[in-house]
Amino acid sequence: MSSAPSAYRIKHDGLELVIALMEINRLLIHEETIPEALSALAERIQRDGVQSAPILVDKESLVVLDGMHRMAAMRMLGCRFICVCMFDYRHASIEVHKWCRLIAPPFDDEKAKELTDELGFSLEKVAEVDLERESNAVIIFKNKTYRLYGPSSEINELLKMSYEFECRLKELGYRVEHVTESEAIEKIKNGSYSAAFCPPLLSKEQIVELASRHTVMTPKATRHRLPARPVQVNVPLSLLRDQKITLEKANLVLGEMLRKKKLRRYDPGTEWMGRRYNEVLYVFS
Repeated sequence: MSSAPSAYRIKHDGLELVIALMEINRLLIHEETIPEALSALAERIQRDGVQSAPILVDKESLVVLDGMHRMAAMRMLGCRFICVCMFDYRHASIEVHKWCRLIAPPFDDEKAKELTDELGFSLEKVAEVDLERESNAVIIFKNKTYRLYGPSSEINELLKMSYEFECRLKELGYRVEHVTESEAIEKIKNGSYSAAFCPPLLSKEQIVELASRHTVMTPKATRHRLPARPVQVNVPLSLLRDQKITLEKANLVLGEMLRKKKLRRYDPGTEWMGRRYNEVLYVFS
């Protein structure tokens, strides 16, 4: 997209990260938000007076890949623009993963069978699965693994059923935690959780196609892993809410702000704002 706005560019191992302001209404979302999380985030952004981290966007399709809650919060706060980090989503270094749902004790395979029957899933016991590549929904216990099949093979229908499974667990009083695939395996092996439910894995093409058709998936349907991401841009809400400034001028203002700061690179494993990142962080300070 040669006409795409740009305020600051970072080149990282063959991947270009373009930081810019864009009109919120131009962007396409692919996941729903969680109301409680959205309200808390909007309050924090209003209190801080800035957007601290850019949302992640495919530069070709303008699909938001990470930052659905931030985007919804900015809308709630009356923002016209939002700060984005755009990149080539097709780049091999960008991977799609899933959020596994850890289920706290007591939970066993009998209860799993009861709930999956209720929702219309069928269970197949399998020897093992590769969680990072498994395209079906699965339930993993310490010594058992089940693959789940729904009445429909349409991916969005499977995601809806998976989300209903998570909601039923919470209704029944089970504590559910969203974690990565490796964290799920670790916590099941050490016995701190009974099981993990992992939804189907989507491809990049499926994500873009669904978002382009304005089909919004359930919350936490995908997790994207990038080799690097920028944080701490701290764009003032006053700029994001400005109704008179042009997009070009707004990006000039943002570019001047960022060039006045020092850009520091931190290795994977760095913690920022209470979250540990497994990718390189570029921090404006």
